[in-house]
Amino acid sequence: MKINDMNIVRRLPFALLPGLASALTVAAPAPDVQDADAAFAALAAEAGHHAAFVEYLAKDAVLFRPEPVAGQEWLATHEPAGGQLEWQPAAAAASCNRQLAVTSGPWRYSNAAGGDPVAGHYLSVWQLQADGQWRVVLDHGIDHDPAAVPAEALEGAFARLWPVAKSGKCAGRGDARDLDDAEQAFNRRASREGLPRALSESAAAGMIAYRDDAAPGRVTATWPAEDARFAAGTVVQTAGTVFAPDADIAVTYGVLQSAEGGNRSLYVRVWSRERRRWHVAVDLQAPLPPVSPPLRSP
Repeated sequence: MKINDMNIVRRLPFALLPGLASALTVAAPAPDVQDADAAFAALAAEAGHHAAFVEYLAKDAVLFRPEPVAGQEWLATHEPAGGQLEWQPAAAAASCNRQLAVTSGPWRYSNAAGGDPVAGHYLSVWQLQADGQWRVVLDHGIDHDPAAVPAEALEGAFARLWPVAKSGKCAGRGDARDLDDAEQAFNRRASREGLPRALSESAAAGMIAYRDDAAPGRVTATWPAEDARFAAGTVVQTAGTVFAPDADIAVTYGVLQSAEGGNRSLYVRVWSRERRRWHVAVDLQAPLPPVSPPLRSP
């Protein structure tokens, strides 16, 4: 969304209304992450999206306002706003060891004061907690025309990117060092040769891009065209990761800045692992305001 003056940014949660927490029933554990997301959406419809986010965000969850913030802390220190936020999970994928998962689908926000609704697609990252409950550890999204739909169903795209292992076991082992090596190699290539080349070299088969003003879709030689802004000399700074040992899903996030400093974007990369090799499965970018002085390579 592009309505920052109302404290609404991309499927934005709002601070809990006074007195509402005591009236809520803690959600029961959902064995399937898509069921958990559907329950999350149902709670938002019943109790309001601000309360639903307080309930479903993990203690260490990350939100973007517009850069990374501690989610629960942000919720507790910002006033709620009106309007109705709705979403529907269309696709989900869980890691081979069922520790991490991603869900995605369309969202729509209707302002209580009237006016045209805004819409887009969200991307949520979930982690299975010690109590058996899936909770959101990272959440972001893109804005686009309400009528825009993915050319390929996200359900099929996610199933291709993270096929379910019939044995129920993870193929190979992965650790945080492998992911960090892949992230840093990507960032160095983006700096040397530009973002499109880095994505091409690191992409999983059928990688999906999330960009404003378009529904999510497969990356091609000509789309997303705006990625050309991040040519050679791009500065990439990683801000954090979401990782679980041996999982075949992981997430990195940070900031991209063009060489001249005029273009900045937040990025969220969802990685898929084959044996010990990590590939970018989903790449989300959201514009950020420029800063002065510009970033410099670490």
